[in-house]
Amino acid sequence: MESSLLGAKQLLLCCLFLLWVLAAVAEAKTVHEQWEISYQFTHSDCVRKLAVTINGGTPGPTIRAVQGDTVVVTVKNLLMTENVAIHWHGIRQLGTPWADGTEGVTQCPILPGDTFEYRFVVDRPGTYMYHAHYGMQRSAGLNGMIVVAAAPGGADAEPFAYDGGEHDVLLNDWWHKSTYEQAAGLAAVPIVWVGEPQSLLINGRGRYNCSAMAPDAAACNATHPECAAQVFAVVPGRTYRFRIASVTSLSALNFEIEVIVIQRC
Repeated sequence: MESSLLGAKQLLLCCLFLLWVLAAVAEAKTVHEQWEISYQFTHSDCVRKLAVTINGGTPGPTIRAVQGDTVVVTVKNLLMTENVAIHWHGIRQLGTPWADGTEGVTQCPILPGDTFEYRFVVDRPGTYMYHAHYGMQRSAGLNGMIVVAAAPGGADAEPFAYDGGEHDVLLNDWWHKSTYEQAAGLAAVPIVWVGEPQSLLINGRGRYNCSAMAPDAAACNATHPECAAQVFAVVPGRTYRFRIASVTSLSALNFEIEVIVIQRC
């Protein structure tokens, strides 16, 4: 009799465990991204520059997922003369070391014209970033953010409530010289240092001091929607979450928020 009861209890526990596993699998989903990496002219700080873009823009799209989801990013390299590799900064890559994106260490680079599929599970909630891991492409615009929300009802559930929503903030330093010219200077003897960045960008937007560009100041001052100031609309009395990440190459930044109150009649 005791043996039968013990067997029934073990069977019940196995069934409950199986149901829990199936429920976890059912809740997790797969997030798909299709990216084309190419050079495009941009006006990130109102000055025309050739940048490395994802689907024509810089920074690249923010990847949004939930803890436990599988992220699949299909990357096509359209740079023609440069290889590509993308590192998912902060993602642990448990069981998927080949998806880490460290070129020459965990993967061969993506050759011009080739396509590579990154596939990995985001197992921890938080704010992460991705960036190029080949040459100086990161400082040329190949970067972006990854936002992983906590699994509903899980042990990592948020202790705070944000009734006003979230805002993403990606910080970057920006040079007007091409990465080819910068790399050639760094490899020269004597070395030619890249110097201070010309601009600091928030979500790929900034403004350069055009008065230093005479006689091209007029073209620099031309209005470009790409370099319009980044504005985050908020409502008094509500709580907002700002997710902040930095992909700067040399700059150490202090970040603060300027509050502008708009009164309506």
